[in-house]
Amino acid sequence: MNITEYLKFRKPYERALRQLLLELDFFLEEVKGVNVYSLESRLKTYESASEKSRKFTKLNISDMQDIAGIRIVVATFEEVDILARFLSRKADSNDLIIELDQPIQKSNGYRARHIVVKFQGHYSRSVHPTRIEIQLQTILQHAYNFISRAWVYKSEHTFPKDWHQSFREISQTLAQLDISISKLQEQVLAISASDGDNDPLTPFSYQRIVANILSEDMDLNDSVDIARMLVDIGCDTNGKLKLFLSNPDILELRNRFLNLKSKQMQGFSVLVSNMLLHSFYLIFGTRLEGCKEMLDQLESSFEPKELKLEETDVSSSAS
Repeated sequence: MNITEYLKFRKPYERALRQLLLELDFFLEEVKGVNVYSLESRLKTYESASEKSRKFTKLNISDMQDIAGIRIVVATFEEVDILARFLSRKADSNDLIIELDQPIQKSNGYRARHIVVKFQGHYSRSVHPTRIEIQLQTILQHAYNFISRAWVYKSEHTFPKDWHQSFREISQTLAQLDISISKLQEQVLAISASDGDNDPLTPFSYQRIVANILSEDMDLNDSVDIARMLVDIGCDTNGKLKLFLSNPDILELRNRFLNLKSKQMQGFSVLVSNMLLHSFYLIFGTRLEGCKEMLDQLESSFEPKELKLEETDVSSSAS
């Protein structure tokens, strides 16, 4: 493959990369609480692709997974998970296919989470599958990887064996620090959820507020999706969420469902009784007035009717 052929081959990767970066930008605007240190993207040059193909003699350029790449550096493991949710949600919507999603820990101390996604159709505008490799790293992982690349990767210097061992131990130390930072983050989130009514709603604060008010535990992936939805309808701060989850009208509506008596309405009653509180609030509380009207109509439709006996002509019947 010469350079002209390569640039033509790379074009669908460029289109898919631009589209994904645009949607990622919207995602980060909508989902608060993700501390992004850096976000970089790149398209592999012809020289770099050719060199890699020569180095790995059985690897054709057309089979490489990293023609297009994105590297995102965030503060903590939890924020890595949120960005991974952005991609898995797009997979759920059939916008892409996740071919690889795994934490990487190499013998040289390199650590990151690598996700390879494949696009087809409208993203790449190509009949050929287009892949993008996304590297998600905490800032401590990035620090080590950056230094390692500067000192060791493609270096012509020869280091003593004990030097490499000492350098790898730094990676292990930073891994323990990452865990400590995540534990400290839990305290930060607890404070923002309990005191920061004017702070923006985040997936983390949604988890904490639901736990405090409704005594229910939320999965982080679900919290990411729900927080985005609530922000869209104007519930964009911790204080607004607390008011929403404390609205007595929503609980009154739930009690009406639970107290339905007619046989025709028992299905609704059972459905609501088995539903988590936060799910009821999201499904019915966000459409409160409409749900009240619906319930009024349903209740009136199945109210017992009085039976009216029509008078009959006894004499004519007897004859």
